[in-house]
Amino acid sequence: MTAENTYAPVGKQGAKIVLTASATEMSDFHRNSFLAFVGGFSKGPVPLWFPRKLLYPPVEHNRDGTAKYAPYGLRKVEAVLLENGFEESDIAVVHPFKLAAFVGPDTKVVGISTMDPLGMGYVSKTYSSLIGGGAPMNLLEFRNLMKHGSLRKHEPKIIVGGAGAWQLEHRNMMRSYGIDCVVIGEGEATVAEVFAGAAKGENIPQVVRVKARFANKEIPTIKHASVHGCVEISRGCGRNCQFCTPAMQKRRNFPVERIMKEVEINVAEGAEIITLSTEDIFLYGAKNNGFIPDKDAILRLVGRISSHPGVRAIQPSHMSLAPVLCDPIMVRELSEILIEYNCYGYRGKPVVTAETGIETGSTRLIRRHMAGKPLPFEPREWPNLVCQAFGILNDNNWYPLATLIIGLPDETEDDVNMTLQLIDDLGGYRAFFVPLLFVPLESCVLSNHLGAELNSLSKARWRLLTKCWEYNVRVWRSSFLEYRFQNSLIRYAFTKFCLPVLGFISGLYYGAKHGEIVKDSIWNMTGVT
Repeated sequence: MTAENTYAPVGKQGAKIVLTASATEMSDFHRNSFLAFVGGFSKGPVPLWFPRKLLYPPVEHNRDGTAKYAPYGLRKVEAVLLENGFEESDIAVVHPFKLAAFVGPDTKVVGISTMDPLGMGYVSKTYSSLIGGGAPMNLLEFRNLMKHGSLRKHEPKIIVGGAGAWQLEHRNMMRSYGIDCVVIGEGEATVAEVFAGAAKGENIPQVVRVKARFANKEIPTIKHASVHGCVEISRGCGRNCQFCTPAMQKRRNFPVERIMKEVEINVAEGAEIITLSTEDIFLYGAKNNGFIPDKDAILRLVGRISSHPGVRAIQPSHMSLAPVLCDPIMVRELSEILIEYNCYGYRGKPVVTAETGIETGSTRLIRRHMAGKPLPFEPREWPNLVCQAFGILNDNNWYPLATLIIGLPDETEDDVNMTLQLIDDLGGYRAFFVPLLFVPLESCVLSNHLGAELNSLSKARWRLLTKCWEYNVRVWRSSFLEYRFQNSLIRYAFTKFCLPVLGFISGLYYGAKHGEIVKDSIWNMTGVT
């Protein structure tokens, strides 16, 4: 008997409502939230079981087979249903590998949360095409989920939502995947009605597009633990960057007591790491949705979380750079807390990190497409602002994970050269750069523009992409090797012999695929002489 069939907590007839997500989303990637980016990579020539075991093993399960942890959005849907007439016994939140044990004749609805079902996100678009080897794993796992035999056999209503749900409507894939309804946007005030109608066998709309932004009181707290101990401290950004959807949303901060309820739930069910879901940790509690940080509000929140029994680590998801210049003392005092509750290290010392967006070194593109990004400073100050912020962050043991966008609409060679210059200026700091091809996301101002394609990049854009990765290897190679190979002799042998051989072979392959710039870059990174 397979593991998938060993659980039958709701009897052989199945749970009334089953909630799930693809295998790449129902994993904590070995408790590393940033490693989850590789879900957007292609798996290459290896069979799918290999990355499932190596990269994204299933989350732990409870004794009845339900998932112990689930994506935060899926937990929100569960909470909405529980607060709108459904009982705990009606709902099963499960890993997709266990669907056969929970989907049966009595199953009325299967709700699926998805971040990137068709591989159209920034990371998937960039690195599946760069690395080669086929479709990104996010797409493959979503496809496998939608083809699951239990869904075909029992034919429950299928409702899909989440940040990537727009891709299904955009590519008109609902019918081919057997999807009855796609919910696009914030669904807290909508999904209960849709699920209730589906559970009664009523006709439900094929697409539900939610444009309203709901008040905090309409957004319930989660009832069970989330992957990475995720809790939402704020929603939206308000900087109005034209390439981004969250940036177009007015920022809403959740009260400390509400946040602490979700911390308590996560810790009570085994989560030791608390991930703060936010577009900007430094602007939590900022008054009037402005862009001047409220140091007391941030320190009060993080202090409360750190003092909660059972919390071992705290990981903020995102930050912006302008508030760092506004209040360097805030950064220092926040670091004093977070460094004691760190998740990552560099050459044996604890460091703090969060994702941030540099995007470009061109003040022209900043002014044209993201004038709100430098606020309360001016677009003309952006390159200098970035360098100063990196200096302050590094001084306080923050090593940013910074994205850059290649191929923004009307980007010129001069714009690219300005970004190359900014990367040079940042060469003495420690960070991790993630260059990304521009993708016209749903509901952003630039959604009607063409995305950037790898096969049409100019030499300058290729140089920017490879230069970022040369920087990453230079900064992080020693720390990575010391972590992986604690024996100095083995580390020396790997660096001097194994790595150059691998680099030579991959340089030839990717050079033939993408050009001499890529080959030379790989050889430079791996020590090929």
